[in-house]
Amino acid sequence: MSVLVLVLAGPLQSWGTVARHTLRDTRPHPTKSGVTGMIAAALGTARTDTTRLRELAACSFAVRTDQPGTRIKDFHTTHTRDGKSLPLSDRYYLSDAVFTAALAGPGPLIETMYTALQFPHYALSLGRRACPPSRPPQFAVEHDSHDPAAVLETVPWQAAAWFQEAHPAHRMTIHHDTAATDPAARIHHDHPLDFTPGARRHGPRAVASRTLPPATPGPPDFFDALDTLNDPDGLL
Repeated sequence: MSVLVLVLAGPLQSWGTVARHTLRDTRPHPTKSGVTGMIAAALGTARTDTTRLRELAACSFAVRTDQPGTRIKDFHTTHTRDGKSLPLSDRYYLSDAVFTAALAGPGPLIETMYTALQFPHYALSLGRRACPPSRPPQFAVEHDSHDPAAVLETVPWQAAAWFQEAHPAHRMTIHHDTAATDPAARIHHDHPLDFTPGARRHGPRAVASRTLPPATPGPPDFFDALDTLNDPDGLL
């Protein structure tokens, strides 16, 4: 068994579980369905390929909130190609958020996923097509590991340098798969069963959470370092 570690960062993210009528909501952290969908896109998996989806969804999942971001609402208008107005909708996003996610599965599958994320078949997105990542999501593969939550306890804090400086006492929370009998379990309906357009299905997933001690600042992100290089006096 191995664990794939991903860093999910971008100007906007949206990890919805409610998408009915004119409401497109987002959870405060990435869903298993959304992250699995991103990996399936990298692999070039057809939306109707439920066999491959089952293999990906069998991986155990955990996600850590490194930088929670800000929840914002977009009043969305759109039209058909012939100019006809479509129903108005409220769409919610997380602005300027950073998460670290981990998936545990068979070593060969994890290596295949890691390689695919370096050379994705389809464009990657953070929950919605309009939300591209600001950095390549693949971070590391931990070999001979089977507990994604335990791995996330050891990964350095991935928040932007400005956030680490402004929030030195930030405590990261890990949300991870657990047994349905766990007294701390909550049920999330984000286990992907079928991505077929018009027939999407999700099942329940037992999730528990734990909060870590205050984080230790990690190494500066490449883009933060570039900003410092271009503006050493912090005038911009």
